[in-house]
Amino acid sequence: FKLGICPKEPWTVGVGSPIMPAQGDRSPLLLCCEEGLEAGKRMETAKLANTNKRFWNNVWLALAMASWVTFFGLPVYSEYCSWAIFGRKELCGANHMGFKANIGTEKHPNLVNFNSTLVKENYPVYAWCGFLPGSYFDSWPGVVQTMIFTVYQSTGSTVKLAWQGLAGTFCAIFNIYVLTIFFPKGAASDTYREWIGWLDLTIVLFLFLATKADTNTMMYGMSWTVCLMLHFMNPSTGPTIGTYMSPIPYVNWDGETTVTMLTSIAGCVLAIIATVFPRPLLNIRNVHSDAEEIIKGIDKIFTEAINYWAGSSSGPKRHAVYAKMKLLNTAVQRVKQNLADSYWETFDQCNYGKIRKLYGMLYNAIERNSDEVYLLKASTQNLNFDGEGSIHAEIVKQVREPLERLKTSAINCMKMCGAACKDGVITQEERASILMWRKELEMAQKDLSSKFQHVTETNSQLCSEAIAAESLFVFSISNWAQESTDFALEMSSFEETYAALHSEYGFINFWKTAFDQLSSTFDPRAAFSMEQMRYVGVNLMPILLTFALSMYLSGSVFVRYGSTMPSLLTLLVTKDHGIAFIKNAQRLTGVVFGHTMPLLVMSVISMMDCDSHLRFVCHMASIFTFFFMFTFMYYASDQWSSVGCLIAGFGVYPLFVQCDPDATVNYGSHYKDIAQVIIAIMLKICFSNVFSRAEPRDDAVDLLKQLNEIAKKAFAAFFEGKIQGEDGLQGLREAMKNKFSELETLCPKTDPSLAIVPGARTPFKTALLEAALGHYRLILSDLDMLSSAMTGHGLKQNLRASAAEKEAAIQLQIEMAKQEKALFSIMQSQKAWTTVKDDLTGTIDVTFSLLEVVLNHCSEEPLKADEAEKLARMTKVSKLDGLTDFYMQVSEQLAKEHRTDSVLFQAAGEVRLVTQLRRTRLTVVMNALSLALEHSSGISAACFDHMIYE
Repeated sequence: FKLGICPKEPWTVGVGSPIMPAQGDRSPLLLCCEEGLEAGKRMETAKLANTNKRFWNNVWLALAMASWVTFFGLPVYSEYCSWAIFGRKELCGANHMGFKANIGTEKHPNLVNFNSTLVKENYPVYAWCGFLPGSYFDSWPGVVQTMIFTVYQSTGSTVKLAWQGLAGTFCAIFNIYVLTIFFPKGAASDTYREWIGWLDLTIVLFLFLATKADTNTMMYGMSWTVCLMLHFMNPSTGPTIGTYMSPIPYVNWDGETTVTMLTSIAGCVLAIIATVFPRPLLNIRNVHSDAEEIIKGIDKIFTEAINYWAGSSSGPKRHAVYAKMKLLNTAVQRVKQNLADSYWETFDQCNYGKIRKLYGMLYNAIERNSDEVYLLKASTQNLNFDGEGSIHAEIVKQVREPLERLKTSAINCMKMCGAACKDGVITQEERASILMWRKELEMAQKDLSSKFQHVTETNSQLCSEAIAAESLFVFSISNWAQESTDFALEMSSFEETYAALHSEYGFINFWKTAFDQLSSTFDPRAAFSMEQMRYVGVNLMPILLTFALSMYLSGSVFVRYGSTMPSLLTLLVTKDHGIAFIKNAQRLTGVVFGHTMPLLVMSVISMMDCDSHLRFVCHMASIFTFFFMFTFMYYASDQWSSVGCLIAGFGVYPLFVQCDPDATVNYGSHYKDIAQVIIAIMLKICFSNVFSRAEPRDDAVDLLKQLNEIAKKAFAAFFEGKIQGEDGLQGLREAMKNKFSELETLCPKTDPSLAIVPGARTPFKTALLEAALGHYRLILSDLDMLSSAMTGHGLKQNLRASAAEKEAAIQLQIEMAKQEKALFSIMQSQKAWTTVKDDLTGTIDVTFSLLEVVLNHCSEEPLKADEAEKLARMTKVSKLDGLTDFYMQVSEQLAKEHRTDSVLFQAAGEVRLVTQLRRTRLTVVMNALSLALEHSSGISAACFDHMIYE
């Protein structure tokens, strides 16, 4: 909140607390909140009414798009509007504008501009030729088509797509412009050689594919390149330069390239307007409300988790908490994407750069809490409710109050920080309030640590399996609260740090960002990698082949110099070879329906007279309904989004036609287009199969083997005491996350139902792989838990500027390394440590190998694997051997040493944290190892379910 302004919901700050001292009977903040209580209730009611916010956003956007398309298409499908904008096309031709006089004859007219001289000579106005040349009439539907391909869900994403599309279009036009300088008449020029056109086309397409250009830039650029090159390489036409000269040589206002560029700009501008009017869909307006909702969600999760932990028995309520935990990470990713898209709405000008940076820091701090959320889940799953008088009940009795105080302080600190982000300026008053909340957090941490140590020492439970779940729970809450403390500290010094790193002039930061993106796009190391070259070959060769078919074939379904086939393939650029056929089949459906459905609509409308007002109304209503249906399908559907987009996009030209009683619909040309689409897609499928290294199932097994090797190395590094560095636990954990993401993305493509024709091998066990991935995700969380316990809590910053801060970070790393070494020394010195190590590593080796064997098995013969026999001989597979003995040995050592945790892990003047206590960190480590064994044994259970038996 801003000082003097009520927050949107009352905060539970007690009178007389360190944050809000008592003033009379009630504090000013409480008085303010009481007055706003009813408003808060009304806001909650409104929130319930907007449960399906995304649905209504899509409806409004589809309505806006349909309205704009219907309105902007009037100059094409309305005869009167067409006359007003473009004049009488049958008299004026493609290159005339304004009022014209005829100084020729009726049989051989010669049109000139109507001026005062002709008035004196009594020349009548012969024709109105419109405000725009007739050459723009044929490209007018392209404006609508650009709108459809550009608008997507929000203003930010639409501006981004508009920029990418215009960048690609400009590159294609610039290429033709350079060629036109050397060959003004294109292929008809005397000095032109056909190999020059082919060389230029190949180089341009290669650069689009090889560089890391955005997909939209690539598609627009390649599509316009093949269309314009076909015109340029056509000896009978060449490039259409036009006649209305502009200040730029070889650029005329009615030239083909100029018309293309201007209509593309018009389409992109209208697309952006459609997301702003009549209903704004600006991401930047939602960043604050998104942050509030995320913080409320975190508050509910931790509150319900504490209430469940403090209960007397287990129950199904915990599953509701787990569900909310799962949704939290998804929600954070969604709002982070919205924040990223908001850049394209503001370009970080004025104060928006600081606003976006602050909210980005807030979301990063929230995202770092995902590990603690998993720790909460792990601890509540293993709680032992023994009833009144148990050690669990005693810990709850002593620790619940400081735990709730810590949670409340952390949430209120996050709310304060979130509210301070709103205007992008951290005032002195806000800074003071943030620091006060940080002080309250430190006091709550100290209180929690003191009471937790007291209750465990009183009950002689320094490090015990009996309090493992309780220790893990308290550790997770404390670590999460410390993240809030660090974020508050960073927020308090934001103004000074940001000023040292960023220019006060927003346009300088803008050009820095643009330069960085340009450097990344044209990085030669990425452009010429083996994987990128394979991607280039898969997509470039079918485009060049269809371009050649369009260049040299005429007759049957082929139209010489027609751009349907190559331009279509430029829109089918993809790396997803595993499901290429399904995607291409969907695209074929979209293109076919986009060509045929408008014809069916127009066949009904054409039964009415051209002069009928009913016909015009029906035509307009049909256009509105058609584009509303399929743009809504594009925005709302997950599986059929591309189909809706293609139907709407390719349906523009067939629907935007004027009534002509003497004309007949040329259905043959449309069916030729459909035939060419099928030929192009079949060629694309053939090239994809030829260049594909292996089937998705084989790629998945290879990735799984790599994932298993990294996981084994990660656990081996832990048992060797190597935590930091690329070859340590932390580095290998990040490598495992990256490999896991690759495998998770590939998994759906291994579905046997996606195969066009099944081979001799038995169907791939996708269900097994999906089940295994669920367990791998948990194993990754176990590694995160190990890392948190071994390193303790370290200060994480989004901004660093001064040398002193860098030096402090180095010293912190040194201190953490000392703590890791001391903690590992304690564990390694226990006799049961070797038993724990051998059991876990042995089980992981056998389990991972068994999974690889089962997934590789592709015949109907029963599987006889040594790994399965080894696993069958093991007893208590999900129970970690030596765990109980380890706890007993550690407790004995701690009791003999007679040293408190603070001596080893707390520097002078620091707040005593639960996360720095030996007992809690050792307990968290053993929890992680125990859970890792349990999760790996879950993989073996899934393997036995999918094995073939005699």
